[in-house]
Amino acid sequence: AGDVGKECCREIWLAFRRASIGEEITWQKARIFERGNIEEDRLLDLLRIVGLEVWGQQDRVRAVGGHLRGKIDGRTIGLPEASATEHIVECKSAKDESFKEVRKKGVKEGKPEHYATFQFYMHATGVDRVLYMMTNKNDEDLHIERVAYDAEFALRLVARIERIVSAPEPPGRLCTKPDDFRGRFCRQKEVCWGIRKPRAHCRSCLHSTPLLDGNAGWDCARWAKPLSLDEQAEGCSAHLFIPKMLAGYEMLAADPEAETITYRRPDGSTWVDGAEEAA
Repeated sequence: AGDVGKECCREIWLAFRRASIGEEITWQKARIFERGNIEEDRLLDLLRIVGLEVWGQQDRVRAVGGHLRGKIDGRTIGLPEASATEHIVECKSAKDESFKEVRKKGVKEGKPEHYATFQFYMHATGVDRVLYMMTNKNDEDLHIERVAYDAEFALRLVARIERIVSAPEPPGRLCTKPDDFRGRFCRQKEVCWGIRKPRAHCRSCLHSTPLLDGNAGWDCARWAKPLSLDEQAEGCSAHLFIPKMLAGYEMLAADPEAETITYRRPDGSTWVDGAEEAA
């Protein structure tokens, strides 16, 4: 759910398909995540201190057949502005520059990715108000904002994610070149531009399809069976890349009997996907 506000549909698709090498969680990143959890607890405690009831921390929300999922930070009731109205609580912390942007413009314009995430949370839970709380990491200042549910925005958002999840091939790029500033921090950049091949597993295989009628299920047409999470990660010897995932590769031939596809690489050499040496 934290990625639903990303502007590039291709980035979301490649992340959903787990195309890139997984992010390495160093001890420093682990401490950053821990700091976020600590800050969340601090903000929720502030609500309790002033007499608000708080519950539902880490309640799960799901949509799009279970493929779109997330956890809310909490729920609260008893705000002076609307004492009988339940609110979802969204807790964030930011450096001074980002904090000031949100304070100046509001979360919808200052942090549109946060806005998109909690609009989905409201859509999935039926709660029509959010209490958005952000801490300034530099000086402990607070920004608190009540935001209403925007049904049209949320419906469009969920429909967009459903289209992305259902797409058999990667959508078009937002960036126009590899060094486009908009993709500077994109974790899918190397796979998107063909600098690195996607990971070989079920989600990058042309035989697999995400199912929209269950709990984040996947189906394999090659073996005519549902795929467990472990099977999805492992893949099998019959794996064939979704051709459009191989950016810069030109498909030359396909052999249905041998279950192979021949490509011309960007450097001009040929490569046979599905051959024993390609496994």
